[in-house]
Amino acid sequence: MQSNIRTIIEAVSNTYGDDFFSSITLALHGVISADYTFIALLDTEAYVSKTIALVAKGQIVDNFEYSLDHTPCANVTDDSVCCYPNNVCAHFPDDQLLIDMNIDAYLGTPLHNSKQQVIGLIVALYEQPITDEQETLTLFQVFSGRIAAELERREYEASLEKKVLSGTVELSSTVDTLKQAQQQLVESEKMASLGGLVAGFAHDVNTPLGIAITTHSIITDEHKVLTDKIASKHLSMHDMEHYCHTVDDALTMQGDNLTRAKKLIENFKKTAVDQLQLELESINIKSYCQLVISTLNSMLKTRKVTLEITGDDELNLTTYPGVHAQILTNLISNSVRHGFNDIEDNLITINIEQKNEFVEVRYADNGIGLSNEAKQNVFEPFYTTVGENGAVGLGMSIVYNLITEKLNGKVFLDNSKNGACFVYQFKASED
Repeated sequence: MQSNIRTIIEAVSNTYGDDFFSSITLALHGVISADYTFIALLDTEAYVSKTIALVAKGQIVDNFEYSLDHTPCANVTDDSVCCYPNNVCAHFPDDQLLIDMNIDAYLGTPLHNSKQQVIGLIVALYEQPITDEQETLTLFQVFSGRIAAELERREYEASLEKKVLSGTVELSSTVDTLKQAQQQLVESEKMASLGGLVAGFAHDVNTPLGIAITTHSIITDEHKVLTDKIASKHLSMHDMEHYCHTVDDALTMQGDNLTRAKKLIENFKKTAVDQLQLELESINIKSYCQLVISTLNSMLKTRKVTLEITGDDELNLTTYPGVHAQILTNLISNSVRHGFNDIEDNLITINIEQKNEFVEVRYADNGIGLSNEAKQNVFEPFYTTVGENGAVGLGMSIVYNLITEKLNGKVFLDNSKNGACFVYQFKASED
């Protein structure tokens, strides 16, 4: 039994959603030696079950929907463990599906949500009698809570996403694109340093969305009061003036915050996609850097960092925008995480200038600076002074490789300044 439990746990480790359901169904199917094993969701109104993971003869197959009428599954959905170790078709002669599949034995266990309501079931079907029904039943009961929790989590996420994305089709499409970009960023080793930024971005975008949702509730409440007064024929001019004033303010606030959320998502999506695609584009380099910085506000706020960007406002280049986004993200992340001890007066300056045929970017912070050892090794891969905090030391190595390989430029540490100061130059064609 312990070996079987360990096998199932290892099979579902670090899996979620559909992958989790497929993995645990396959694992259960293997250890209980069933012919068919499935997890199904219950639809009480239609009195049907819909499989979400179905294994037949050791293979994942297409899901299907079936009626609960005259089936042993009906007993399970009534909150009963149901086991027929043999001759199940004799007990359910009207269950044509069992007959057609030549099923002899059946075992099913209900799945409960946090309110102890039956939301689904796990079922094993056998063409031969069950030889060890107690062990199979125990395994189903051991893992039913984990399966039910994942079902409930999926339902919660779906419900939450529907509420957030119901505003506009455009916002929904943008968020979907952002999710795809986010997943690729987290999975890419080269972009690993950006993984922590997603949480900060989510915090930034949740603020205007939360305000928009709140104002929607205000409008809903005011609408109900108004309709009730109209129905009761007690509507006064004062009531109408109050309604118009309140709803007008709420709509203005809602519109402003939805626009703000849309802008934040667009900026983050733009920089994230740029970093993944690394395609040549014509950009105003200073404006693009400002766009990148706008997606890092949450990170800067954690250390109360002021960031100033100066230089040529008219410098237009044909270059790789995503490379510049990666460089700035890594430099700023390095300053915020390792450069600042004080909680006040933290400053980052970025100056961008054209110098003959080169563009020079001078990045500086007023933090604690680098030790002599760090100055010698700062661009070495896997060099870090804070390894005990989980850092792997790839940030500045990534910066070095991006500048020298992608931009065909050079980068060096300016030791004449307090804090940390990095200067990089690259040659780029002007528009």
